Amino acid sequence: MKTNLATQFKPNPIYEKALEHAGKMSVKEICQLYGVEERKLRRAACYRKISLNFGRTLVQKQPWHLDEIKKLKSLSMTNTAFEVGELLGRSEASVKGKALQLGVYFMKVGENSPLAKHSNHDIELCRQLHEEGLRPFQIAEKMEIEISHLCRVLKFEARYLEIGVMA
Repeated sequence: MKTNLATQFKPNPIYEKALEHAGKMSVKEICQLYGVEERKLRRAACYRKISLNFGRTLVQKQPWHLDEIKKLKSLSMTNTAFEVGELLGRSEASVKGKALQLGVYFMKVGENSPLAKHSNHDIELCRQLHEEGLRPFQIAEKMEIEISHLCRVLKFEARYLEIGVMA
């Protein structure tokens, strides 16, 4: 059976004095200085809503605005989470968290991928030439693309996620 924290905790002047050092000293140092148990000190801090973080600045969370969310979605296709954070004035962790919440991924596709050898324009041109009746080996020769890659492109097995589709 769980007991309520308010009924379980009894005020103690030693903990009151110890919690004055919260954020200025580590928890272990405070416990050694006042001779108290870490578990009880943490419980007292939790009851009073006092942070025991030492060496870290507490950051106020800013709400995300609609225009920032739109920028995050559009920039995620061409930039890393760190770069998006720099542009939006937010931390990388904040950007990654919001992207995860929105289902946005920082995966580079098409010509934005670091592995891309051909531009989106070249790929689309290959597909148009194939629709007009040119054979894959003729297109591969003209465009200087490997035949195996071209066949995958023409079957939409490769480069099927284009920029317009993802936005």
